[in-house]
Amino acid sequence: MIFKAGLTLLLFIFTPFAYANMASPIIEGTMSSSAYSSKDINILEEYILIKIDKEFKTAKFIVEYTIKSDHSGKQIPLLFYAKDYKDSFLIWVDNQQITIQDIPEKYTNFENSPFSGFKNLNNSVTIYWNKNFGYIYQLNQLKYFETNITKGVHKVRVEYVANVWTNKSGWIKKYSFRYSLTPAKFWKSFGKLNITVEQEGTIKQLSSNIGEPIETKYLNKNNWKFTKLKDEFLEFSYSPKVNPIANVLIIVQPLGLAIIAWAILFILHIFYTYKFRKLYVNKKYSLVVIIGSLLIPILIFLSYLYSYDLIEYVIGEEAGRHHGYTFYIWMYYPVITAMYWRTIWILDNEKKSKLTTEKK
Repeated sequence: MIFKAGLTLLLFIFTPFAYANMASPIIEGTMSSSAYSSKDINILEEYILIKIDKEFKTAKFIVEYTIKSDHSGKQIPLLFYAKDYKDSFLIWVDNQQITIQDIPEKYTNFENSPFSGFKNLNNSVTIYWNKNFGYIYQLNQLKYFETNITKGVHKVRVEYVANVWTNKSGWIKKYSFRYSLTPAKFWKSFGKLNITVEQEGTIKQLSSNIGEPIETKYLNKNNWKFTKLKDEFLEFSYSPKVNPIANVLIIVQPLGLAIIAWAILFILHIFYTYKFRKLYVNKKYSLVVIIGSLLIPILIFLSYLYSYDLIEYVIGEEAGRHHGYTFYIWMYYPVITAMYWRTIWILDNEKKSKLTTEKK
């Protein structure tokens, strides 16, 4: 019965560490990008308006292009990539709503398709969503529309609601909205890029890969203006604030908490080792040394592993909870135990020698 009870206790203690979360820490939100333009279209300006809701869960994107067409007639002026948006992806040309469609299968033979006139576009394209992070997309994964336009300048407006990206790799979740500018590299020329970000509710201190806004601090409405492409993507991100205790624990880290636990256990172990030795000066082996040398490294490792749960509990629902195979630390148990036992054994022997000398 004692053996079964002990085994049950060990299983209860160690089972939580068998479930490591090695899935991607990124929960992808909406993927959308600037437009690819045909060889007969010049995009003079792109204006991006991002309206972020107060919970930072969705954002309405309104993207307006000022384009110049080299000739009149029925055309496919722009191609878009958009995925996992909320509700509908809407488009207007000169304030007239146009039906957006998936590229038909019959057009996937690029050489004979109406898309062969799109500059630098082949059967597949690479679109970047972050630094060194992009996907290759086939032609039929893009969206298109056909319309009659006259030669000259026109306005194309796109609207959709984007879902947030969530990064759980850190202690605190990081939320972001992303928009790829990769297609802009293939425009005839890069004119102007104007960006406006509006926040509902409490103003959040955002971070961005495109620098500070014109206003130099974050308000309920901020603006950026560029005359050259700054990066291949836009990212506006936000990490929720947590309580002061959580901030302290994050600074200390599980390793720091484990070191504190080790210091306390070590002092207690030395105290009882010396106490035992005073009672049994001539005893060859110390049970306190043996049992403590086996048990204390286990307690230290457990304090390290359960520190993750403690920190996440204090952080609350915004905790990332993504730490990988932390249980691999048990591989070091034999080495740590041997080193710890050696240290305590030396201290016990020194105490034994000292007590023996004093008796003489």
